[in-house]
Amino acid sequence: MPIDEAPQTMERGGPLHDDFSDSAMRAEASPRYLALARSLRAEIESGKYAVGSKLPTEMELCKQFGASRHTVRAAIERLVRLELIKRTPRIGTVVTATQARRGYELAVGQVGDLLQYAASTRMHVLSRELREVDGDADPVLAPYLGQHWLVIRGVRTGDDAATPICYNEVWVHPDYRGVRGTEQDIEASVFHLIEQQFNVAVSRIEQVIHAAALPAPVATLLKVPAGTAGLWINRQYRGAGGELIEMALSVHPADRFSYRMVLDRAWRSADGNGRAG
Repeated sequence: MPIDEAPQTMERGGPLHDDFSDSAMRAEASPRYLALARSLRAEIESGKYAVGSKLPTEMELCKQFGASRHTVRAAIERLVRLELIKRTPRIGTVVTATQARRGYELAVGQVGDLLQYAASTRMHVLSRELREVDGDADPVLAPYLGQHWLVIRGVRTGDDAATPICYNEVWVHPDYRGVRGTEQDIEASVFHLIEQQFNVAVSRIEQVIHAAALPAPVATLLKVPAGTAGLWINRQYRGAGGELIEMALSVHPADRFSYRMVLDRAWRSADGNGRAG
């Protein structure tokens, strides 16, 4: 893709600080550690714990909140990722800032998590055009050589519209290139619009993530210096039969985005009852 030739685009994201937003707080199944983290964050921002001061120990917080050590540790880790506190061996947990780092964290466990992320952000469309898939296209598109795909380029933002989350480039299969609602700002995502208008469903998402410096055109759109470290994510949205519906590339400045995934290992014995022999 000719990213380094002219500002083209890409797609993806999720707010790091927005675990504390109104929409997050409305979630009925919000984990308890988030409530503890919100309370501690509010106390830090109010000045109860000044910069340079120490938070109570884990055991003291367990007693204060009537919570398990696991829950308290998860809350503390949340504040560490927000860069409000720092944990130092033999010293304790020290407050390092009164305002959380602005950024996006995407926690993914299933396709629905990406749908939720898209619903909480907006893509500002810079351009849209039909483009023939040629030899310079992404290898994922090699089977479609000569076809004319809809290419949508833009910048995705969250609540803070002045700070771009990522640079997007979305390739839409010719079957769906008539998708409406991609001429201007997109409130959710392109694949969401495709699902609504063409009665298809994205059942599998394949993605490849790599790190690389941002070329000047992309860096300019993301308001960072050229050469800034970036996170590049290539996603393929596929239907139930494995057919490619859309391919999306997203580029994030490294300090504005983090990706969190939890993998649970299921232990199975030979008889399949889940007990070790």
